Amino acid sequence: MNKSPDFKIALATHYYIYSASQALRDFLRLKKSVKLFYISHPLYLNDVKNKDKSFAEFSVGQKVIKRFTTSRRFNNILASSIFEFLLLIAWIFKTRQKYDLYIGVDNLNAIQGLILKKLGKVKKVVFYTIDYFPTRFENKFLNWIYHTIDRICVENADETWNVSSKMVAAREKIYRVSQKARNRQYEVPIGIWYNHSRPKNFAKIDKKKLIFVGHLLPYMGVDLVIKTLPRLVKDFKGVKLEIIGDGEERQNLINLAKKHGVGDKVKFYGWIRERKQLEKIISDGAVGLATFNTKILDEKVKNADPGKIKDYMQVGMPVITTKAVSTADRIVKAEAGVLIDYDSNQLRRAVAELLKNDEVLKKYRQNALAYVKSFDYPVIFKPNIERALNSKL
Repeated sequence: MNKSPDFKIALATHYYIYSASQALRDFLRLKKSVKLFYISHPLYLNDVKNKDKSFAEFSVGQKVIKRFTTSRRFNNILASSIFEFLLLIAWIFKTRQKYDLYIGVDNLNAIQGLILKKLGKVKKVVFYTIDYFPTRFENKFLNWIYHTIDRICVENADETWNVSSKMVAAREKIYRVSQKARNRQYEVPIGIWYNHSRPKNFAKIDKKKLIFVGHLLPYMGVDLVIKTLPRLVKDFKGVKLEIIGDGEERQNLINLAKKHGVGDKVKFYGWIRERKQLEKIISDGAVGLATFNTKILDEKVKNADPGKIKDYMQVGMPVITTKAVSTADRIVKAEAGVLIDYDSNQLRRAVAELLKNDEVLKKYRQNALAYVKSFDYPVIFKPNIERALNSKL
């Protein structure tokens, strides 16, 4: 590899809460050799009403030199997509730069990188896929468009980064992938900032506190936890469930908790958008929950890399999860969590296994921290960026 003192990189993404996209931005800003143009559009969610707008920041190292904003936002996903498409192209041209690398997070952002490459504004394009859904939209035409754009990006991007290796096979069930494109796909999993948040001393954690972080959708399986909670309260006096997140199932889950007589044992925070605040809330938890409902789930979770699991482990919490997670076997092998079927009795036994004995919980906490250490963001991003640039940062 040839060493270069200066790189221009564009990163385009959607956002609502801190995730891998923002972590990649923060990683690149730590590099003095990188001039970064970060373009961020608000994530379109039917159940989320907010006033976030698209913006872009041109930075050298950690210093933001120029910022672009817009006062417009559309409540229609098609109108939003067209507007964001035109906005990104315009902003790239306004910077008057030619970028060594363009990273598009999701297929809509990636295909714009391919267009910019044709226009001579970008040298290389990375298609960064955070998830891959066989049925992204119930509307067949929209679903066809989604897969068509995905195929164009995979076939034409210089590299495709998948958060899960399962995405390769999942795509090939939908459309044919050339050998050349297959060889350009790399696994770049969701990570954590390992040294940004240290776990609390065991004596300071709440050994009766169960945590769920995520979007409140039917397949997330939070209903199973609430239905099991009355028995857990009998097993462990003082046990409680804290839920960070929001979504279409929130009111149903509140009603379910009241129905089962555990309304006072469940706390709903809503979304916590500040990363430090989230870490503070979960830092004293005992067990993290990722009880995906395998009875109604397709390949949504297997073709992704649920960030909540590593968030839990970063603060020392072992996880209870189901077979929906592609990394479940690795977690069990590392004794960093417990694998269950989507079943109330199994959930009850898993909680008991972790909470019945302090020494057992301590062991699982140590194993969770050891497991997640290899997913430190610098460890993940550095070799992948350097390969894409064909140069050291």
